[in-house]
Amino acid sequence: MKFRKTLTILPLLLSAIFVKAQMPVLKVQQANSDEQKKAVKLNKLSIDVQITGNIATTVMTMTFYNSSNRILEGELTFPMPEGVSISRYALDINGKMREAVPVEKAKATEVFEDIEHRRVDPGLLEKVEGNNFRTRIYPLPANGSRTIIVGYEEELGFNNGNALRYHLPLDYNQAIEKFSLKATVFESIIKPELGEQPDGSFDLKANGNTYVAEINKTNYQPKNGLTISLPKRNDLPEVQMQKASNGYYFLVNVFPKTQSRARQWSNQIGIIWDSSLSGLQRDTKKELALLDLIIKQKQNLTIQLGLLNNGFKNAGTFVISNGNWDLLKEKLNKIIYDGGTDFSAVNAKNFQADEYIFLSDGLSTFGQNTIALNKPVHCINTSLKADYSTLKYISQKTGGQFINLNATSTNDAFKQLSQENLQFLGIKNGIGIRQTYPSTNVNVNGHLSLAGILNGFNTDFVLQFGYGNTVIIEQPIRLNATEHTLTSIDVSRVWAQKKIAEMDIQYEANKDDISVLSKQFGLVARNTSLIVLESVDDYLRYDITPPAELRPEYDAILKHRRTELLEQKKDLLNAAVDMTKDLKAWWNTDFSYKQPIKGKEQYPTPENVIVQGAPGASESRYERSVQASQRSVDAVRMPPPPVENLKESENKNALNDVVVVGYANQDKRMSTGSVANIRGIASEPVANVDQLLQGKVAGVNIQQGTIRPTEIQPTIIIPEFKSDKEYMKNMVGKPDSAYAAYLKMRPNYISTPMFYFDIANWFYQQKDSVRALTILSNIADLDLENADLYKTLAYKLKQTGNYKEEVFVSQKILQWRPMDAQSYRDYALALADAGQYQKALNNLYKVLTQSYNAQIADRDEGIEEIIISEINNLIAKHGDKLDVKGIDKRLIYRLPVDVRVVLNWNKNDTDIDLWLTDPTGEKGFYSNPRTAIGGRISNDFTSGYGPEQFMIKKAVKGKYKIEVNYYGDSQINISGPTTVTAEIYTRYATGKEQRRVIVLPMAADNKNGNLVGEFNF
Repeated sequence: MKFRKTLTILPLLLSAIFVKAQMPVLKVQQANSDEQKKAVKLNKLSIDVQITGNIATTVMTMTFYNSSNRILEGELTFPMPEGVSISRYALDINGKMREAVPVEKAKATEVFEDIEHRRVDPGLLEKVEGNNFRTRIYPLPANGSRTIIVGYEEELGFNNGNALRYHLPLDYNQAIEKFSLKATVFESIIKPELGEQPDGSFDLKANGNTYVAEINKTNYQPKNGLTISLPKRNDLPEVQMQKASNGYYFLVNVFPKTQSRARQWSNQIGIIWDSSLSGLQRDTKKELALLDLIIKQKQNLTIQLGLLNNGFKNAGTFVISNGNWDLLKEKLNKIIYDGGTDFSAVNAKNFQADEYIFLSDGLSTFGQNTIALNKPVHCINTSLKADYSTLKYISQKTGGQFINLNATSTNDAFKQLSQENLQFLGIKNGIGIRQTYPSTNVNVNGHLSLAGILNGFNTDFVLQFGYGNTVIIEQPIRLNATEHTLTSIDVSRVWAQKKIAEMDIQYEANKDDISVLSKQFGLVARNTSLIVLESVDDYLRYDITPPAELRPEYDAILKHRRTELLEQKKDLLNAAVDMTKDLKAWWNTDFSYKQPIKGKEQYPTPENVIVQGAPGASESRYERSVQASQRSVDAVRMPPPPVENLKESENKNALNDVVVVGYANQDKRMSTGSVANIRGIASEPVANVDQLLQGKVAGVNIQQGTIRPTEIQPTIIIPEFKSDKEYMKNMVGKPDSAYAAYLKMRPNYISTPMFYFDIANWFYQQKDSVRALTILSNIADLDLENADLYKTLAYKLKQTGNYKEEVFVSQKILQWRPMDAQSYRDYALALADAGQYQKALNNLYKVLTQSYNAQIADRDEGIEEIIISEINNLIAKHGDKLDVKGIDKRLIYRLPVDVRVVLNWNKNDTDIDLWLTDPTGEKGFYSNPRTAIGGRISNDFTSGYGPEQFMIKKAVKGKYKIEVNYYGDSQINISGPTTVTAEIYTRYATGKEQRRVIVLPMAADNKNGNLVGEFNF
């Protein structure tokens, strides 16, 4: 009986995906009832805020209680303000808080999932797309609680006046059993002001130059957030220093008087309006208010409107006179937000202007995040879930400005855009300092914060401000360790955060340096995470340096036991070589089968006797000659077919004596490379045998060592998938009315992936592929870095022939999950679909040469069989265009087959089986992997993502039925039900193949097999 590895770690979304405030969003794994959906609550929350100078440190201690009787897994997402990175994470282990340590992001995910399978206590905090952070906690014990600590440093910015502003949202949707909040402002010459507070009892009280406010509540739901304004004197620089191993880290804050010069807006402005689904999260009222100020100032101008989602379209030209832009405003207010986002769809050829205003969250979820425009692009963001780095990069590269309307008022943003602002231009006489950030020209707007490293004990230097290259203000700064050393904040981490933020604008060029820096200073970046492990053995096993509390024990064990504890890594190459031998043996086996004649008794056929060294009765001279011809040509077309391809009893000189037989019973003996005239088949002589085998002779098909008349491909019949969901009843009539019905229903299903999948499928069936792709691409906007969702999306893009988008989506999955063999395979096959054959071959080979941990290697045992088939198919089809020097020659072997079916699915820890019933009625499946007629089922995957494969070298006549057996799915999560994709091939690797792709959501209640398709050979 088949053993099933069934895990209970399955996600369920408890909060809306589209957040309206900068609040943590809680997801909890697995729930089978409404009661369980509400089982986990935040029952304790303690927040400590400390502000020194312009740096605020916020530490949140959260305790979650699971009132259900099931062990769950938690996931908490934090949208962070611009420039803020989480620098502290701790999780309770055996009743005591344990601090996290930094590690490479992909490794952290791999380790977390491996440990999770062992039912111990890992914790993981990672940065996902944009400036969003995600915490994964396991386990949340039944009728028990877990506590986490999250801390971050924030560099405060100026508000409307001469004051820094700190804001903490407290918009919790439930009362908290125990709530405490404490805020401390250190060394403030002027008393801070409370602009917003949770309730009237929160008040800042002075203790010298330090101000403290604190509340402790039970069963409390805050009414408001916390906002603190800290007035600053512009004549008094603030300096903080921290001792380092060599010199000092320093942080300087100066407040130069705002000076600006008027800037003239161009007469031709292009507005790029992000109309993707995520646009629903933007504050469009603020955006329209900003546009109103710009247009009212300019009065007369021409505006080109472009709408951007998964594509880009020019939505019209609007000539504005006397500041009247009612028509444009009406158009913007009626925009339908739909689809994913592809920044690369914008280019200057189809959208020309003298400068552009780009209103977006910066998240390009369905294409590359670059815009091909060479005029200034001013990027405006109002979304709390945003990619600030991308928006800054676009602005800086084009000479525009970046405005974060979440951090500034509309009026201040208008002033910044409409004026040539005072800029920080650099440092004069800075001999004793180095590594200062910002290192490029930046707008000042009343405040500059500069961090760097002082080589000695003290020094003096000058900050320069001005316009362009003209210096108009100089600010002298004195650094003296005796006067300025403070210990209330970690200045070195502020410096590292500023350096990483600047490097992140060009992430690809700086990702290695970012990784080194973030690990050294314990910061979470795009490619680093914070992880908590349960035991010292786990830190040793995965080669991760533990936190300080475990270092003595770790160091002691390290000397004696590290080698035996270290997680062993291995690749799949040796297994692939063995598998290739197995495939060769299978392919060269004769599975002769005779169709039974109705009404006549069938008798067993005796095996033929072959006399060594002489032709046997079962093998005619004709057959041997044709086989020798095939081998000779294969030797030319493919990397050398191994000698084992030849029967030992054959004379090796047969390679030089080739007979090509025509179907008019004409034959002609010739030497290899001579010209053969195929009488009765071709009217022109054939130049060479290779040309014949490549199918270049009309009416001839060469396959498996024989010459046949061209055969008609069997028709593959795939049942049309139609969802039975309730919402599909409204999808009737013409596409226009159906689209209106979809938009009307969407608010009720806005975070349901299968809603978009089903509706898109309906539009594909109506041949409206443009609307279908837009609706399908919404899946990319639903969640951040969700590989399950993106796999579903990639499958459907493959099926519908959207190969460029398939490459982008599968590359994202590889970026997020490089620890999975399937990530390389999916990306490679997408590249092959898009015609990038060399990159496809290289990535397929990586599947076999990457190193995997033991758990993943065991999970994916048998994937080598699928990869070998696909490598050899690529070489057979495109060998003349490929460099195969880097491929182990032991893997190269021509394996053409009549039938190949391969199955993948989108979720880890899922058990799905491929069934194929042949014309004799025999079913090939996991417990019957070799059928009588030569059918071959690959290794059974009881977890992981698959794939599973069926192949048959020579198909017998009759009907073939393909089914998927799905062992149920209690997974209810943002990525929806498990989705499978089946690729069905006939004449695979022959140069004459056909392929059909089907994508199916699995029905959990169907245990008798889901029909995928059938065909007659």
